[in-house]
Amino acid sequence: MRDEELSERPYRSLWPFCRMVAASSEGARLVELDGVIASVVPVTPDRSITNSVAYEHVDALEQALDQLAAVYAEAGVRAWTVWVPGTDRAAQRLLDRAGHRLDGTPTAMALALDGFESSPSPDIDLDRGPDAAVVGSINDVAYGFDGEFSRAFGRRPEMLRLYAARLNGDSAACVGAIHDRGDCGIFLVATRPDARGRGLAGDLMTAALNDAREAGCETASLQSTTMGKPVYARLGFRDFGSLQMWERR
Repeated sequence: MRDEELSERPYRSLWPFCRMVAASSEGARLVELDGVIASVVPVTPDRSITNSVAYEHVDALEQALDQLAAVYAEAGVRAWTVWVPGTDRAAQRLLDRAGHRLDGTPTAMALALDGFESSPSPDIDLDRGPDAAVVGSINDVAYGFDGEFSRAFGRRPEMLRLYAARLNGDSAACVGAIHDRGDCGIFLVATRPDARGRGLAGDLMTAALNDAREAGCETASLQSTTMGKPVYARLGFRDFGSLQMWERR
């Protein structure tokens, strides 16, 4: 696969991410405009990661911005973010003028699965069907949120595959995966602070990637935090530069 095509996967995986979030809690919904997709999640009105927007081209974003602002305001959402490729200067200028502010710069990472050869540790206590509540709770603890992930992920959408690792009988780490148009989008990666350093997230990722390859996916993609980047790099994920999160609050 050409690098150019592989590099596009992390941004394109935001479409299934928005669909997933919009189907995971009571009152949430998906907004699809011409060239724009947005998740509206009223149960987390101050958390922009769950109220996310992605777009196909800057003209479509410009046409949609006022309508999106009205939709979020009507839903009582006070913080929402537009994901922007780091190279899209026109969108960055547009959002700056519209009152958005740069809030985060995760790394776009992707992997061609045809060369992926790894197996999770034989000692891992793997759960391939954890409850959404378990995954929400682990993410809350891992990222210091006050129950917001648990509210946003109160139920598991059909398209979302969940994995968890148990430690002494309790779920300690989790990963979510969505297979979409040949790509395995990786989301919701989290490990409880007391369980870090054991390779649990890497083992869960390996299980998810093997399942994706067996299901016919050609690539895997994700948006990485600084803390997660070394884990993904060890699995063979490549760094394709930054994405930007432009928040309106």
